[in-house]
Formats: sequence, C-alpha cells, structure tokens
Amino acid sequence: MTPELLAELARLPLFPRTALELMRIAGADATAALIAAWPGQEFPVPLLGGRKSPLGMRRFDQLAEIVGAEAAREIVKHWGGQKLSIPNLKEVRWQYRQQQIRSEYDRLTAGGYSHPEAVFELGIAHGVTGRAIELVLKRPDAIPGDAAQGCLF
Repeated sequence: MTPELLAELARLPLFPRTALELMRIAGADATAALIAAWPGQEFPVPLLGGRKSPLGMRRFDQLAEIVGAEAAREIVKHWGGQKLSIPNLKEVRWQYRQQQIRSEYDRLTAGGYSHPEAVFELGIAHGVTGRAIELVLKRPDAIPGDAAQGCLF
C-alpha cells in the first residue's frame, strides 16, 4: 500500500471512515504503512502519558516502528485507551480494480481487440475468470458520493 494508492482509494464510495480519520490524524504515509502492516486488525492503543506500563510502552513501540514516533503519538492522542480497527480496504480495493478492468477493456476494444479477446486478456492480467470479467463489465463505475447500493444485490 502506497500513499498514492491510498489517495486514489479514498475517492471511492466504499472507502471506510476509519481510514479517512486515520489519514487526517496520522497522515497518508502512516496510514498506508499501518494498513499494509496490520490490515483488518484491532490494535489496543495505549494511553498517552500518566503511568507507563511495560505493555503500553511495548504497544507504543510496535506502533512507532510501523508509522514513526510522531504519527504514533498522534494516534495515541486520538485513540488512546481504545481499540483501533485498522481497515483492510478489501472492498474498496476490489471496487478500484473493477474500475481498472472496465477502463482497460475500453482501451483494448478501442485498440482492435474483440470482446472475447479482451475478456481473455483481462482475466489473465487480473488473475480472475472470464466470467468474473464479464460480471465486472456489466456493472457501472462507482460514482464518488454514491450510496454503493449495488453491493447489496
């Protein structure tokens, strides 16, 4: 996960609020590093200041090793004493990948590929079946701000 990819994903409707809040509090670099290191995990954020326990210090050090000391301090300031649910971005990554597939399909067919040839090439390139490509092509692109209702059906 790179900060650039994170910024791209943040434009999509399924991007989680927790990830947006993490970006606001700790910055894009720290958020990308945290999501890459601990996707989908709940991290018990230590308390800031006060009596420092060995466990709290160890947790702070773990966090700082991934995001840096300054970003770790900001995370602790904001979420100290709580569990931070680190998003895995699985759904939003698939949404982004679907947009890429549709875009690549348009490019391939405009370049002379037939529909079956383009589906085959995209299946190979993305490691999915031709049927999965067909299903992606039938769905419209996600529009930022959409309620993402298409995911329910």
